[in-house]
Amino acid sequence: MRLLKKQETLIQNIAYMGLMAAVNIIFVVMTYFVPFLLFVLVFVLPLCSAIISFYCRKVYFPIYFVVVTAVCLLIDFSDALFYVIPSLLTGFVFGLFIEKRVPSIFILITITIIQFALSLTSIPLIELITHRNIVDDMAALFKLSDYQYLDYVKYTFIFFIAFTQTILTYLVMRSELVKFGMEFNEVIERTTILDIISIGLVGLSVLFGFFVPEICFIFLFMSFIFTFYRIIKLDYSHYKLYLIELSVIVLGTIFFVAGLYNFITKPLGLLLFGIFPALVSIACIINICLLSKHNNDTINK
Repeated sequence: MRLLKKQETLIQNIAYMGLMAAVNIIFVVMTYFVPFLLFVLVFVLPLCSAIISFYCRKVYFPIYFVVVTAVCLLIDFSDALFYVIPSLLTGFVFGLFIEKRVPSIFILITITIIQFALSLTSIPLIELITHRNIVDDMAALFKLSDYQYLDYVKYTFIFFIAFTQTILTYLVMRSELVKFGMEFNEVIERTTILDIISIGLVGLSVLFGFFVPEICFIFLFMSFIFTFYRIIKLDYSHYKLYLIELSVIVLGTIFFVAGLYNFITKPLGLLLFGIFPALVSIACIINICLLSKHNNDTINK
């Protein structure tokens, strides 16, 4: 049985899911003895679920989910709630989004938000049942227990882990889809919507910096995701113009942050870096408008 191919029969589906479940359970057992391997597990789980969602019949996924979850709960209740269940669910949704031809940038962001929300929801539940603070455990693992700004970055770090999981799944699935003559949908009819979203996220990061600073950096991080995606997908037929614009924006950002950072309460001064995605988005919108006007003038002539 080839590992990465569509499974059609009942026997093929059960055997395939059993193999993937065994891989997950082995990793969970290993993390029980070597805690740091937990960060390998969180990348393996969503990938396995995405593969199953894409290659197997969806009707059998609940069996896979129940088996892996039940075994993981017996091994380590906290890790099962915080890592395993969210990763299994988001991996499955990832596979669904691929089939529905959802643009890749929206897959990345949506799956990351779902993963983050599920992990965040499990924190108080874990603390209530086991009296274990999963965030404190993560901080201790990375020697950050005494970091004075931990409250400002802890949720962003969880969001970053969720995004890294999603990126890994995306890269592997992207390479596999080529074998089936398929690829991720990169077509977005109105690219300016990405620029508007990016600017909106920068605005939200500043707003939450005043009222809920613990999560403000999450919005800043998302704005950078949209911005770097836009930079990668730019039409580089105007390469020199874009290079000049990006160089000016980078230098402007450096001087802007350097000039104002010491006047803002730390670590909220980092929000100043939001000027970069904001300026890139504004430049993209202006370029699109100018290019559209130029094309219209050419047609009228």
